[in-house]
Amino acid sequence: MSKQNVKLYVCFEPDQRPCAERLDGWSHTNTDRDLYDSRQEMKVESPEAAPMKEALRQQIHEADVTVCIISQTTFLNDWMTWELNTAKAKPDRNPLIGIILHEFNTHPPVMLNSGTMFVYFKRDAVEEAVHWAVTNKPTDQDFMLED
Repeated sequence: MSKQNVKLYVCFEPDQRPCAERLDGWSHTNTDRDLYDSRQEMKVESPEAAPMKEALRQQIHEADVTVCIISQTTFLNDWMTWELNTAKAKPDRNPLIGIILHEFNTHPPVMLNSGTMFVYFKRDAVEEAVHWAVTNKPTDQDFMLED
């Protein structure tokens, strides 16, 4: 599958939007960034969140790979946990890639033991991880792509 044909669903916290936007070269299924950011204005378990969750679920299901930008507080973000659980629950589960912004950032527990490829935020590493994700069979073992 060529880079142009791979569709990413990128989950991130609103203050990490510049990082998400740097993942150019791939199609994104969640392209309406303002709508995406607005999810933080409601609790994920509230009834008002149902339409947002359905829209995000559809975008997650349209993607080939789910990418999570891991920052300092990602592991505390209920919406991102929901998005990652939704990606994992998909019958033909998307591969998971965790992009680590700083070596001391805590990995979201939902990404562990899920066959996640963890990489640092470097273009070559991200490209290699996406290529790996679309060309290898899913596994439950996590990997860390080192320099």
